[in-house]
Amino acid sequence: MIEICFDTSTEANLRYLYAVGVIDSNTILCCPDDYTLGNFNNFSIDERYEQLCKYGVIDYDKRNKEYFYKKYSLFLNGLYKIKQGDKVRIWISQVPMEMVGFFVACYFLRDVLNSVFVCDANIILHDISKHTAFLNCPTDFIQLMNKMENVPVLKYSEIGEKIFLTDKTIKLIKNGEVIMMNEKDLDRLIYDAINGQKGNNTERIIEEVSKKSLINYLYLYKKVRKIIVE
Repeated sequence: MIEICFDTSTEANLRYLYAVGVIDSNTILCCPDDYTLGNFNNFSIDERYEQLCKYGVIDYDKRNKEYFYKKYSLFLNGLYKIKQGDKVRIWISQVPMEMVGFFVACYFLRDVLNSVFVCDANIILHDISKHTAFLNCPTDFIQLMNKMENVPVLKYSEIGEKIFLTDKTIKLIKNGEVIMMNEKDLDRLIYDAINGQKGNNTERIIEEVSKKSLINYLYLYKKVRKIIVE
């Protein structure tokens, strides 16, 4: 079984599960990207790094860039090596980074696999604001493996293709669906939240925006702080 995940905590736990014999493969692919931000018109690892720096979710630093490049190369090369007949399991939750990542991964795999296994942490966490990093190892992972679903790649790859080809730079999750918008559209959501309350409480504004749709928290925090200061 080839494991795919979208955060380093989940990756570390999967490597532990392999070491103690709970999972049967050490092929663990962890995507360092956040596909909820930016667009893919000139898709390359360098371009993605520059975009994520622009959105303030990673730091611009030579050492960080080298790590990002190495991690991303391992992830993409691992995906390209997947062939018909391979079994793939993807670990997700309902937070935007992981859910959008799942759709894009299906888009990448659309030509080689008919289906993948999915372990959705929301079954255990019961809170869509929490991602797979909150899973307890090994109990939660074993429980999810017992409840994993086999899903058709084509169904989700079509959503992944729309995400990958759109010019819109922000992807939100609303009622389990991906909403794509421009930054100006997000600004309007933030201003609506600001106008709907007394005072400029950053956490309260973020909470109000998040009630309407889920978005990368760090980016939203920086966005809200910038608007308040201005």
